[in-house]
Amino acid sequence: MLFFLLFVTAFPLWAEVGILSVVSEDVHTKKEDFWHTFEYYAIPANGKATKCQATRIGKKWFATAAHCVAEACRNDCTLRVDLLEQPFSVFASVKHTSKKPLVFIHPRYTPAEPVVHDFALLNIDLERADAHYYRRAKTPQEQNEFVSRSVFNNFLKQNPVARRELDRALRPQPPALLVFDGDDAQIDRELSVISIFGGKRQILHNPYPTDYVRKLGFAYTRNFGVREGMSGSGVMTNTGELAGIISAYLGIRIGDGKEQEYFMFAVFNPDLTQFMESVMGSDYYKLDRRRASDGYTKQTKASHQDILMALQTISSSKK
Repeated sequence: MLFFLLFVTAFPLWAEVGILSVVSEDVHTKKEDFWHTFEYYAIPANGKATKCQATRIGKKWFATAAHCVAEACRNDCTLRVDLLEQPFSVFASVKHTSKKPLVFIHPRYTPAEPVVHDFALLNIDLERADAHYYRRAKTPQEQNEFVSRSVFNNFLKQNPVARRELDRALRPQPPALLVFDGDDAQIDRELSVISIFGGKRQILHNPYPTDYVRKLGFAYTRNFGVREGMSGSGVMTNTGELAGIISAYLGIRIGDGKEQEYFMFAVFNPDLTQFMESVMGSDYYKLDRRRASDGYTKQTKASHQDILMALQTISSSKK
């Protein structure tokens, strides 16, 4: 399952909320700012590959959505990370096994409960991973063509932009984590995500208010273009903090045949950070962590009634 797609009926309308304030210093709004985020494939020993995205949060640690790897990596699997947005690229490949686990799924994750525990960590050292060099297919109907290291190196020699991209991919500056440990709040930042398909990168900016609901354990906003295949990517603030991980979108029928689609993402609340600490050990304390309540959020009077009722309907239908 690449991405949750849920359609339910909910009658309450979207509650009115305030307008997000604009922060003057936009330091995380361009493609070049997202070189901590990659397209990757989780490939089971026998079965179909799952395409998702992951965001680097530490030297060897990536955050992604649990539903991207829960089934594909139930047993052994290969993780193949695509590093460049170029005609030639390189897959960094590592193998996850029961004896040498590299995939760590939140222990409370279940497909029956959307978003809240939809979180996993990948332990990947890109500089030591097996490298597979290839020429990217020009059309979806064609296949990638694997090439030798010497062919790839010649491409790099002739393309300084590609050399800089590879250097950023292997040695980027991971973003700070925005930790939500307070009550309901509206995120007081502009948010954006990166869409990566076939190596092509596109920034999607969120023009809508975004609310964190403590009771639910995640944040949501109106969908601004998030789609299947982007799961696991980071939700970034315009001041450079990682606010959460793409998980799901939800279609709600609000009457007269109209439908409103919402985008939901797991945030770094105490539940997720405790899991991260248990898996990462001392590496967790090397992460740059910032409290969301320290100027990154503001109070909101939104009732969240539509989301609450929709999720209640989903939960009841699965019992």
